[in-house]
Amino acid sequence: MPRLSVKARLRERGFVLGTFVEVGAPGLVEIVGLAGFDFTVIDCEHAAFSGELVGELIRAAENASTSPVVRIRCNDPGAALEALDLGAAGLHIPQIASPEDALRAVRATKFPPLGCRGFNPYVRAAQYGTVGIDTFRKASDEDTLVVLHIEAHESIGKIEEILAVPGIDVAFLGPYDLSQTLGIPGEVTHARVREAMRAVVRAAKPHGVAVGCFANDPEQAEIWLGEGVSYLTYSVDSWLFLDACRRARESVERLRRPPPKGMD
Repeated sequence: MPRLSVKARLRERGFVLGTFVEVGAPGLVEIVGLAGFDFTVIDCEHAAFSGELVGELIRAAENASTSPVVRIRCNDPGAALEALDLGAAGLHIPQIASPEDALRAVRATKFPPLGCRGFNPYVRAAQYGTVGIDTFRKASDEDTLVVLHIEAHESIGKIEEILAVPGIDVAFLGPYDLSQTLGIPGEVTHARVREAMRAVVRAAKPHGVAVGCFANDPEQAEIWLGEGVSYLTYSVDSWLFLDACRRARESVERLRRPPPKGMD
């Protein structure tokens, strides 16, 4: 079963780079892939994406050779099932605050006996029944990237127990949500946020779990890479496009010359 495996890329290269998709335009997703990003995170938590649109965005990502990863709206097996059946190469699962949350999330991504994912051999992820049942089940269980969001300061105190749950591939620190729960909303590189990141990196290493984070500019990216992040999401499609448009306009306006004095 051909898949654009971000999990394999992360394992082989030790680092992957992606961006969040919140506009919902398949063409923008293709551009992200053509720009060379390893993966796109189709954001169903903060963008109003329906199942049908998610499927279109997944196809666009695959068409441009970038792995489609879906951030589901909540830690719910039904939400996980929908995204995986559509062909998501991985899931971002939000609001993980305890080992019980982590176990619920992981089980939603695995078929029995490892988990509780519902099975249908005729979905898009199984190429509508053209892939052997055993091949489909084995590939899905082994290759689906499981990314758990650590977004509250209470979670940091339980991070070792959370990451001891088998089946987690990436512990993702949500810096904006974390800064908010720490009482410093928006201060995503504050010393307290960075110390939380160090705690996650320390806890993740013995379990072979990668650490992920979000950065919105090169300076933030440099900070998180220095702290040990190997799964980096850089900005969002809307901001990347807005920034490019703004820079283009400013570049052209700098070329204008004022008219000679005395001329209208």
